[in-house]
Amino acid sequence: MHPAIAYAANADAYTFQTFRALVDAIVPYTPAMAVLGAEQPIGAVQLTVHEYMIWELDHSLTLVLGAYPEAVPLAAPTAGLLNAGAVQLAASGQVKYAAPGTVPFASFSPEDRIRTLAGLENLQIDLGTLPPPYRNDGGLVKYAVDFLNRQTMFGNYSEWPAYGATRLAAPTERRLAYFPIGWLQAGYPGVSKGYRAFRGYELTIVREGGGCCIV
Repeated sequence: MHPAIAYAANADAYTFQTFRALVDAIVPYTPAMAVLGAEQPIGAVQLTVHEYMIWELDHSLTLVLGAYPEAVPLAAPTAGLLNAGAVQLAASGQVKYAAPGTVPFASFSPEDRIRTLAGLENLQIDLGTLPPPYRNDGGLVKYAVDFLNRQTMFGNYSEWPAYGATRLAAPTERRLAYFPIGWLQAGYPGVSKGYRAFRGYELTIVREGGGCCIV
């Protein structure tokens, strides 16, 4: 089995469903956009961005433990963070709809998932009920919510989904299988060494004693 497939298969269902629900709420599937082209209605779930988020949280973030930063798998604790926020939102009576299920965050409507994120970001939650390392650490909670929003968008519009079967392999082993759909959605034409770079503004400078030049 390819390492990418094995990694996705070994992620526990609770974590997998939580992140699938997260990215679906942030970049949803929009069939009404099909009139703009075949690639337009595709959302983050269709591009497997939830797998990207699990990979990034387990491999790319570090926490300072003791005197030195260490890479700490954070996907499962972050899924716990999202579900703790969902449970507290439900307890407040503010949830509009929740389907039956064992994963509270995933059972919510997309709107209530976004409201859960907002509640966490605004620290409208009992910090003592959160799983480590988020317990009683409001700064880390706010950072995590910001990361989840930004990194979902990054994963969706980057080349990562186009790595296909190698997308969850080590970065040096990834190979593009097709032109990234996120680039098509954003109108990005692809990598080129010839793109013009901003190098400052054109200014006219008048020198003492007369004369001028444009720089």
